[in-house]
Amino acid sequence: MSQPSVRVLHPNDVFALKYVHDARLSPDGRHAAFVVSRTVEATGEEFFEITIEELASGARREVPFAGRATSPRWSPDGKRLAFVGTAGRSSRLYVSDADAHDVIPLTPDDRSVLGPPSWSPDGTTVAYVVMTQHDSPTGVRRLTKRIFRSEGIGIVSHMEFRLQLANVKQGGIRQLELSLNTAMQPAFSPDGRSLLFLGSDSAIGYPSLGGLNLFTVDLDDGKVVEVLGERWFVAAAAWSPCGKRIVVAGDYDSKMTVPMAHVWVVNRDGSKPQCRTEGLRGNVGLRIHHDMPTWETSQNNILCVPDTAYACVTLLKSGCAEICRVALDGPTRYESVASGPRTCVIMDASSSTSQLLYCASDLNTPWELYWSDLEGREEKRLTRLNEAVLSRWPRLQVEHLTFQSNDGMPLEAWHLMRADRSGPQPTVMFIHGGPMLSIGHIFRFDFHLLAANGYAVLFANFRGSSGYGQPFMQAILGDWGARGFPDHMATIDCALERGLADPNRLGVWGPSHGGFATAWAVGHTDRFRAAVAEAAPTNFSTLYYLADAPDIFVRDLGGRPDEIPDIYRSRSPLTYVGRCRTPTLLLHGEDDLRCPVAEAEQFYRALHDVGCTTELVRISGMAHMGDSIGPLPARLGQNEALLDWFERYL
Repeated sequence: MSQPSVRVLHPNDVFALKYVHDARLSPDGRHAAFVVSRTVEATGEEFFEITIEELASGARREVPFAGRATSPRWSPDGKRLAFVGTAGRSSRLYVSDADAHDVIPLTPDDRSVLGPPSWSPDGTTVAYVVMTQHDSPTGVRRLTKRIFRSEGIGIVSHMEFRLQLANVKQGGIRQLELSLNTAMQPAFSPDGRSLLFLGSDSAIGYPSLGGLNLFTVDLDDGKVVEVLGERWFVAAAAWSPCGKRIVVAGDYDSKMTVPMAHVWVVNRDGSKPQCRTEGLRGNVGLRIHHDMPTWETSQNNILCVPDTAYACVTLLKSGCAEICRVALDGPTRYESVASGPRTCVIMDASSSTSQLLYCASDLNTPWELYWSDLEGREEKRLTRLNEAVLSRWPRLQVEHLTFQSNDGMPLEAWHLMRADRSGPQPTVMFIHGGPMLSIGHIFRFDFHLLAANGYAVLFANFRGSSGYGQPFMQAILGDWGARGFPDHMATIDCALERGLADPNRLGVWGPSHGGFATAWAVGHTDRFRAAVAEAAPTNFSTLYYLADAPDIFVRDLGGRPDEIPDIYRSRSPLTYVGRCRTPTLLLHGEDDLRCPVAEAEQFYRALHDVGCTTELVRISGMAHMGDSIGPLPARLGQNEALLDWFERYL
């Protein structure tokens, strides 16, 4: 077990990076407003700042706000910019003039406003979501609902997400009285008389899991219409410019645990649904596993409808994501307009100015902002946030691998290592989360951290991953461990056969489902010298009763623990922990509600019981996605623990 004498890249080097989060074109196409985040490690602060760029000259100006500014949205006349600003514990809706001089709050400081906002077509009103919590003054909470907490939020038994309207010209706020606990992603209709939104009777909604339905509300009489109900999975929706139809990213009557999204067109009352991407192999929306603090970027930027004839969407396909134009009428037609060995996410599109705005990332570069015409021609990179920083890091080389699993299933993987190294390398296999996510051409700091310090990283899209069609995703259902494990072993075998990995220095690591697969692997093979199971579910029975989203496991396994106890036991890594001989680190956030820390504690104690080398690293303030969007100490703690374990045991 050897250690590098000098670390080339340090865990806290992640704080030198900047990221683009959101961007919108001005109505006349002359400007783009975009959000960039940066961190100041010395003070432990993270800043989100809005920049307005004149596209012709490149001249820039900052929107003056002393806090976190997100979700910029232009008024229809392009003279103002609405955004959500957070200072301290207060999140308010603000409006700035286009010259970024005056910033005026539209909501009081006792509200918790969530973005993104939506302008009315006449520019007089902004719709937004406000979160309210009705706590007992005594601190005693009486719970009555089956689902009572939510990842990243906490107890939600007395929480509501309400739609409100702020009058920009006259002042004043109107709350829409809806018989729903949750409403989000509001969008004004083209005539300004209705709002489209996602909603639920529960205080918890999971756009990625199908927990939200699609509604409209008439702003004159307050009538709410359910456009798409429980049999629909809706990830995102937008009005067609004609106002008579709605474009939806989602699926109907899916049996998937996490449905595969397509582009649909429905009438505004939900009638006559048409799937416009029938037979498309990729997944509409971004489901690629990264560690950048930008997850809301992909959630809020799935589709854009600049014209009645087509939609622009983010399409995940084979380890990449591209921008695709999808015809909304006539024969099924879709064409790629921004692609390549990278991950692209749609930000905005304008039919009147023939402009496309999108973000892109690859294995070597975090999100940057790009512009092109609607056909993807004349691509122009607008930001270069990290070139100076990345130029000081060791150069990496990547090899793309295609191979077959033990049953002939075709798979693909990537092997990443320092460019100045050759021959078999000590290699850590990364297993992505989900499992209905993917990995591929996107930036991960922890990959660079390991590779720079002498540990190659091997990562694959095993069965269950998104971007390869629904049959591939379904192939892991009901038995994540036994069905995924052969793919992971085939990935290792491929790297060994190509002379890329050192057979005597193999490690394995993964977060969430990847943590599950890591815990499963160490109970089924002794090939690894070190393992890190991060945010890992290890016992499906306890996970069902403790997780914030128990129905995920009901759908996947076919019932509750009391109904099929043998299935829950046989599918849990804890059942096989007695076989483990691999030094295994359990890395877990104390605020994780998707896979509570008890999952790590059980496995940790069981490893001790069988005499296996183990440690448990508990990180306070870290939720399930804390390695990317958690507080700065949590992100640093994850990187430090990860590198330290492999330095000690690999």
